[in-house]
Amino acid sequence: MGKVKKLEKWVPHELIDQQKLMRQQMASSLLIRNEMEPFLDRIVTCDEKWILYDNRKRSGQWLDADGCPNQVARPNIQQKKIMVTVWWSMGGIIHYSFMNPGETMTGEKYSSELEIMHEKLKEIRPRLLNRKGPILLHDNARPHVSKIVARKLAELRYETLSHPPYSPDLSPTDYHLFKHLELFLRGKTFPNGEAAKQAFRDFINSRSPHSTFLAYRNLYHVGEDVLIVMVLILTNKVNPGQSYDRLKFQQKIGHFI
Repeated sequence: MGKVKKLEKWVPHELIDQQKLMRQQMASSLLIRNEMEPFLDRIVTCDEKWILYDNRKRSGQWLDADGCPNQVARPNIQQKKIMVTVWWSMGGIIHYSFMNPGETMTGEKYSSELEIMHEKLKEIRPRLLNRKGPILLHDNARPHVSKIVARKLAELRYETLSHPPYSPDLSPTDYHLFKHLELFLRGKTFPNGEAAKQAFRDFINSRSPHSTFLAYRNLYHVGEDVLIVMVLILTNKVNPGQSYDRLKFQQKIGHFI
């Protein structure tokens, strides 16, 4: 029949009709805006992710009826982990940082990270800051929409791109960058936080032929794909689980509309 069995995917929240309509309306407005005034190269996006110390998972094996599968230690339900925050754009990685043990993301912390990222963006893409300015794409997590962050964004003169609620599938960092990070970390274990941090640095370096920070601009050439994929997901033209690299979108998306 040419079909395979796949499990349904867990989502953090089941959207009501009003929220689904909001997603479609935002998709439509973004398409119209980009046709009138292209803005994809102005997008800066960010997100946070936990890096587990133990990334081993059970996997199925084809065995004889009397065969014994490999043994994998059950991970501690409260196993150690470290959080990384990543900022990037069509040119690649701009800034990343790790949270200290016991530290949580707050409005004050996020505002401070915004300032650091902004200073690095001055070095990487000064023309963007000196002309129309960046457009920030992030989700609606409480620290991201706090008053202190709103004041910082106004101070830096950053526009914020609308993001529908309960829509992590629309974050390029989630469906692209972190997906590749998970593949890179699969099966790895780390004895401490520094080893986990180094693994992330190794991942970043593995995605670029250069080792200097400015060379990170060549990591991912996303540009239009950032918004195009987001809009196609919003309008149910593609599945968020599809490979980002295989979509091979060009400037026009008429084939999907």
